[in-house]
Amino acid sequence: MWVVFLFAILFMRPINTFAQDPPDKPDLIRVTVDHSDNSVLIQWEASSDADIEFYHLYKMNANQAFELVFSLSANTLEYKHMTSGLKNLSYSVTAEDSTGNESLFEQNVHRAVSVLVEFDPCTPANIITWSAYEGWEGNISGYKIYGGPSGGSMQLLSFVPPATLTYSHEGIMVGSTYNYYIETAHTSGLASLSAIDSVLSLYPEPPQYLMVDYVSVIDQTTIELQFSADVSGEINDFRVMKRSNTATPFIEVSTIMDAGHSTQIIQDQFPTSSASYEYLVQSVFQPPNCNGPIVISESNPGNNILLGYELMDQVVTLSWTPYHEYDHGLSGYIVQRRSGTGEFFDIQSLGPATTIWTETVQSVINGFQPGALQYKVIAVENQGGTGDPGISISNIITVTVETNIQVPSAFTPGSNDMNFEFKPIIDFAPKDYVMIIIDRGGRKMFETTNIGEGWDGRFQSGRFVSEGVYVYYIQFTDYTGLYKSFTGNVTVLFP
Repeated sequence: MWVVFLFAILFMRPINTFAQDPPDKPDLIRVTVDHSDNSVLIQWEASSDADIEFYHLYKMNANQAFELVFSLSANTLEYKHMTSGLKNLSYSVTAEDSTGNESLFEQNVHRAVSVLVEFDPCTPANIITWSAYEGWEGNISGYKIYGGPSGGSMQLLSFVPPATLTYSHEGIMVGSTYNYYIETAHTSGLASLSAIDSVLSLYPEPPQYLMVDYVSVIDQTTIELQFSADVSGEINDFRVMKRSNTATPFIEVSTIMDAGHSTQIIQDQFPTSSASYEYLVQSVFQPPNCNGPIVISESNPGNNILLGYELMDQVVTLSWTPYHEYDHGLSGYIVQRRSGTGEFFDIQSLGPATTIWTETVQSVINGFQPGALQYKVIAVENQGGTGDPGISISNIITVTVETNIQVPSAFTPGSNDMNFEFKPIIDFAPKDYVMIIIDRGGRKMFETTNIGEGWDGRFQSGRFVSEGVYVYYIQFTDYTGLYKSFTGNVTVLFP
């Protein structure tokens, strides 16, 4: 009885227990991403065998082994894989006949392009790299790169040959999100789309404020620049730049790394009476792989005021380069002149559009003012903000004028009138000066090098001299370099 039972089992086993050829494999046509629903579309040709019951769709798993995705009827020649997560998966399709035989994988594997986009802050550019399409080896005419800002339509950026797997999209707007995908072009005209990849082209946030407070001349070879910046954020590295005119590039003056204070002062060296430079401050970011720092933001410009003059017909004309520009705008200019005691004082306030001012030398004459008139101009910022307005000071210019002297012929020592001492009448004090009084016998009565000191008629500051005629010698060198010498007689009269 057991023998009959075993014979029945063997007789009922399917025919495919005997060796048979597997059915012909269905050739894959393409694997492409459908951007309308973010699915992966797999398409294949029908197997050449007529006896096909099923098509089996496989994907490669994380262990590089194929696992079954879905089994489809024999009249199905494409499938949308909705659960791929847009990963760059490898797919294969096999055919199974009515006997249960399944075709071999062989080289029947396709894999769409995988795209990776990275922001290159050095250029700046978005760098798109992709893997080659697998399954169309030898039949790829090239790759089309599509991209554009998020929210807009993606445009064709370039078409590259099959060996090229990277593209740099330059001219992007930093701070924007961009989307990209690759279209693989088959020589037959067929196309396969990659998934869309996005990248945010972003630099660190700039400082909330960055401004040049002032640029002032310190002396003949030094300017001082002060700037204020927010150092509480991610960016606290700054670079001070300058240029001689708008047609030349900026060059670096100084770099402040990891600034700990919101106010910084730097100095620059050059002949301040013959050159004017425009300055600005940049906040910078140094990515690890960039050759140089990236400029994140820039301050308002500032420049040292270059003051010059002309002297013609006893009229002094001052002219200067305009200051540009304060954060709160330019209020105007103040013209200052140095007094005979050495201190500068305001002589004129001017509007922001005025860069020329004149005065006559006659208006300055006081006899004690040196014949080297010194001026400077101050640019003043408009009121605004929490701090004091910016004040930028020009170089000091010296206008040299000739000293003229008139000598009286007589005076009355000890009198109560204005003629009680002998002293030349001058318009501007000279640089070097000496006056000597002698009597007719050659004795020195008086000597001074002080232009403000006169002879009161006494003999070497003792008793008064006798009435009569005395001889004076006056020598001086004025600030123009002119040397003059006077000799003459002065009569002493008593009331």
